[in-house]
Amino acid sequence: MILLVAGAATLVAIQGGRPKLGAGMYVGKILPPLDAGGWINTKKPLTAEDLRGKIVLIDFWASDCVPCIRSLPSLIEFHKRYRDQGVMIVGLSNQSGQRAAYMKNFIETHDGMDWPNAYDAQLAYEILGINGIPTYLLYDRSGRSVWGGHSLHGLEDAVTALLAKK
Repeated sequence: MILLVAGAATLVAIQGGRPKLGAGMYVGKILPPLDAGGWINTKKPLTAEDLRGKIVLIDFWASDCVPCIRSLPSLIEFHKRYRDQGVMIVGLSNQSGQRAAYMKNFIETHDGMDWPNAYDAQLAYEILGINGIPTYLLYDRSGRSVWGGHSLHGLEDAVTALLAKK
């Protein structure tokens, strides 16, 4: 019995020291600088200041990431549903060189991917500690993240709550 209690206490201590997973680890982050090697679907490079006052979903992705591509139909549908309500999507990829050229071609040949996308955007990945893709972060009008995750599950509820705060 003592060993069981000691084992449970050790497990609780280990778990307590681990970073928390889920949406909570992405909440409260300030929109980072959007420095990038280049931009697609925008006339000029976007800055974090350009996005102030808007609800913004940042999509950390890559054009050769299978889970990212699988979620694209849902992301395109989300974009169609909310863009006229002032919700914006910005794609950020750390692809560079030949992979960035592949990304540009991918975007140009996929109907509905008409939101701004940046390539070689490594700085944002580093500042926010993005280690896996897809990762989605939803920012409120003040530029602070209110929701995040590796799937789109829960995004609609978060957006609906932000839109209700007008």
